[in-house]
Amino acid sequence: MTPTSRRRIIRTGIGLLVLYLAVVLWGWMTSWRRLPYFEVDPELALASPIMSGAAYGEVIDTHPRPCVFRVEAERGAVLIYGAEHTKDPADPALDGIRREWKAFGPTVALCESRLGVLFPQFMDPVREFGEPGLVHALARERDIPTYTWEPTPAVFMAHLLRQPFTKEQLALRLKLGACFSNLRHGRPDDPEAFLADAIGDATKWPGLENTLPTAQDIDREWKRQFPDGPDWRDVSDQFGLPGFLADIETNAPRDEHFARVVVTLARQGHRVFAIAGSSHAVKLEAALRDTLETVTLK
Repeated sequence: MTPTSRRRIIRTGIGLLVLYLAVVLWGWMTSWRRLPYFEVDPELALASPIMSGAAYGEVIDTHPRPCVFRVEAERGAVLIYGAEHTKDPADPALDGIRREWKAFGPTVALCESRLGVLFPQFMDPVREFGEPGLVHALARERDIPTYTWEPTPAVFMAHLLRQPFTKEQLALRLKLGACFSNLRHGRPDDPEAFLADAIGDATKWPGLENTLPTAQDIDREWKRQFPDGPDWRDVSDQFGLPGFLADIETNAPRDEHFARVVVTLARQGHRVFAIAGSSHAVKLEAALRDTLETVTLK
C-alpha cells in the first residue's frame, strides 16, 4: 500500500467517524427524555373535594367522552382534555386534541405518565406513548415546557402503603398495572417480557423494592391470590379490576397531585393544557372550577 493510499484510508476513516459522532450527537440532542415532575405544596387546599372513585362509578356510563372543560381564572386558564386512550396515530379523536390545543394557546403542558426516551425521527410519539405523546410533540413544536402531572414515587407510595393491603397485594396491583392498561390496545406477543420490562425499575415503588421482584414471583403470587382465575394476561383495567385489586385506591393520590399542579401553574399566570384519561377530568372538574373561579388569587 502506497503512502498516498494509506493517507486516503485514514482520512476516510476519520471522516466517517466524525459523521457518525455528529449523527449520534444530533440524535441525542433531538431525542425526548422522561418528563420532569412538578413539585407543589402538599398542603395546598382545594375549595371543594375531588370526586371519589365511588361517586365516579355512578357516572362512568353517562359522562361525555372525551370530557373537555376550560376554567378561566383571574390570572391564568386551564383546559383539561379527558381523552379516551389510544395508540393509533390515525385515530380521528386526535384531531380534537389538536383543535383544542390550537384554539387554547397554552403556555405549559401537562401529561399523564412521564413518557420516556424517544427518537422522533424514527418513532411515532402516539404509537409509543398514546395521546400524551401527541401533546408533548405539540408542546415541543412551540418550545413550551411539558411536565408530568403524576406525583413522585415517594408521594404516591406513602399514600398507598397506608391502605389496608399486604405488600404482595399492592405489588400485584402496581407491577401489573402497565399490563392491565395495555391490554385495551391488544395483548402483547410476549406478556411475560412486557411484564419484565414494566417492573424493571424498582425505584418506581419505594417500599416494595423487594416484594415480588420478578415476573415469576408475580405469576406465582397471582395464582395464589386468584386460584380460580382470571389469568392476569387477560385482565384489562378498562372496565374495572377483579377482587381486592379494585379496592386499592391508586387514583386518589394522583388526582390530588394533579389538581395541585394545575392550580399552582394557573395561579402563576399560565395557560395550562393537561391531557389525562376521561375519568380524571370528570373527577377534577368541580374542584378545579370551585378553586380557580372563586378563590381570590394573589
